Amino acid sequence: MQTPETSPPCLAQIQFLTGQPRRHYIWPDQFPVRLGRGGDCALRIEEEGVWERHVTIELDDDNRFQLRRVSDASVMVNDEPMTDDQPLVNGDVLGLGSVKLQFWLGTVQQQRLSTREAAVWALLAAVTAVQVCLLLWLW
Repeated sequence: MQTPETSPPCLAQIQFLTGQPRRHYIWPDQFPVRLGRGGDCALRIEEEGVWERHVTIELDDDNRFQLRRVSDASVMVNDEPMTDDQPLVNGDVLGLGSVKLQFWLGTVQQQRLSTREAAVWALLAAVTAVQVCLLLWLW
């Protein structure tokens, strides 16, 4: 199992494990994400055994990733046949026809906190200075 590379801040990413190595980033405004050969698919896969509209990745009501069957095409999830719609978890390996893909959650980017950190350090310095002044005055 490979691990995802650092990516731009996206919601999820799909890494091709077979064929030419490539990666597809999924942004929040792209859902539902269709995978297949069709021109309307967000991730076009031209390899053998992939149907026009093979599967869809959606967000359910609880904002969890859900793999939904769109056709009668066979789909493998972690080398097990998919029978019903199935939740996707980080690192799941999908088999669509002759292609193997790996699903990863997107990378998390921390907000810039430098202004807040500077304010906290300034406050700590001021409190320390006040305490030193009080100690010197009382001594």
